Order: sequence, then structure tokens, then C-alpha cells
Amino acid sequence: MSDEITAAELEERLVSICLGGPLTGLPRRERDKAILLASATLWMDPESVYSEAEVNERLQEWLREVCPSLGLDFVTLRRELVDRNYLDRDDSGRHYAPGRGPVSWRFADDVGGLDPREAINRAITEKAERKKAYLERDPDH
Repeated sequence: MSDEITAAELEERLVSICLGGPLTGLPRRERDKAILLASATLWMDPESVYSEAEVNERLQEWLREVCPSLGLDFVTLRRELVDRNYLDRDDSGRHYAPGRGPVSWRFADDVGGLDPREAINRAITEKAERKKAYLERDPDH
């Protein structure tokens, strides 16, 4: 596997992490941790600055709609994003901008176009369709 994380890998791992069952915090594998944290900031415009309230609201949405199994609150998630350079915070702590992330991980250019919410919803729909098709083939189950 390459050092660069592509949109396809990010989507595949995000779905696996977030729909794979309850988590007690961030994943142990550093690559999965990078994927999860980066996905929480994909909504941000790289040229914009956001208030703490805007960031909090979007992180709450992300936790609710993308990865409710994470087992973190939005404040802890925001702190992790800042500590790992996915979010830059001004000295007053009131304004945030997208960060570069840790230098140990490179994300392909196509990652910026991924919508984590759509990826999760698509995976849920596909799973339901596979289950329905299976049940239609074998009605005894």
C-alpha cells in the first residue's frame, strides 16, 4: 500500500471503520486514524476561516451522520484535530482553518472531492440492497 491515501482508500476505510461496530475512541492503526480525522474536515474550504461555533456544529453533524459509532464527543474530536494539525486554531481559540495534517501522511488530490456522508449513506444502501437480494433468492432465511 502506498504512503499516499487516495479517495478510494479513504472511502473504503471510512466505511469499514464507521460501520464496523462501536469504537471506544480513535482507531489504533495510525493510517486509519489519519483517514478518520481527515474525513471530519473535508467540508472545510481551504481558504476560509471558521468560528468555533461553526466547527462545533459541523463536527457534531459528522459524528451524528458519518461516524456515530466513534465514541467521542465533538470537543474531544476538535481537540484531536487541532493536536494532529488537521485544524489550525488561532491564539484566542475562537477561529479555525483547515490544517495540513501530520506530515507523515499524504492525501491524494482526489480526497478533497469526497463527501464522507455520501460515502456512508451509499454503503448503507448497498448493504441493504445486498441483504434484500439475498432474502429474495432464499426466502427461508
